[in-house]
Amino acid sequence: MTPRVVFLGNSQSVFSNRHFRALLETPCELVGVVDAPPSRRGSTNPTPEDTPPFTQTARRQGTPALEPDDPNEPGFVAAMRDLSPDLFVAVGYPNILKVDILSVPHIVAANFHASLLPAYRGKHPVFWALRHGERTAGLTVHVMDPGIDTGDILYQVRVRTRKDDTVGTLYDRIMDKSVKLVEQLVRDAPDESWSRQKQSEPGASYFSSVSEEDFRLDWRMDASTIRRWIAITPGKCFSHLAGQQTFFTGAEEVPSPAGASPGELVAIGRTHCTIAAGVRAVRIRRARVGGAEERPAARLFRELGLSVGDRVG
Repeated sequence: MTPRVVFLGNSQSVFSNRHFRALLETPCELVGVVDAPPSRRGSTNPTPEDTPPFTQTARRQGTPALEPDDPNEPGFVAAMRDLSPDLFVAVGYPNILKVDILSVPHIVAANFHASLLPAYRGKHPVFWALRHGERTAGLTVHVMDPGIDTGDILYQVRVRTRKDDTVGTLYDRIMDKSVKLVEQLVRDAPDESWSRQKQSEPGASYFSSVSEEDFRLDWRMDASTIRRWIAITPGKCFSHLAGQQTFFTGAEEVPSPAGASPGELVAIGRTHCTIAAGVRAVRIRRARVGGAEERPAARLFRELGLSVGDRVG
């Protein structure tokens, strides 16, 4: 039996596109592709602008490619039934699927979720795992049910996080291990020869969308946390300097002078600037104001008229 597969993803996500390429190399019949609606294609791991989306690849091959605003709408459910798929393979697809659409595949609707479920259910799991300083991350392939990432586990892979991981570098290592599960899922589907395991609620957690406020730095936090936040998403964490929103790239934890208070500018070097935190201090390498070009932090701080002893944030 050659399984008939519908792929669901987000065409602006590296995570979706890379697993789609793995599916193209897997013995199966790709009968449909479903993309997130344009308004929901934001990603913490976006594709480069010159990357052809999987929908384009599918259409070139004559595969139907759809992008419904609501995949639970009866007309779309009927269109999926007409494709008679054995499997749904969802990777980074943001819409919640309800009972009617989940009942379409003859064998299973499976989702690739970039966390070690039941931890970090919901959106942007790699971002949130790094934010919380997890030592281990990974990916779970699970059965889709009406809950949010609550279905039975089919496969898992684990990776160690690293001190200087960004969302992108950790995603890359997760995907290096997880793309092979696409072929395994399709191969095991006819006999359902996977080890299906219910999720346990102890250790379960859920996180939602990332907002601008999640990138605002609070200098009362310890320096190791601030350094990690800046490293995870370079150029996105910000504070206000001389009344202007300023974004930081590159940081390291360093000792803080005795008596310095959180948010105090304690040093301006040749290229770096150092700001006291709740515990120790953070040395900033590069910064930019708003959408302007990034430059050495010391140069920008001087241009803003800042000097040692001033406060930021």
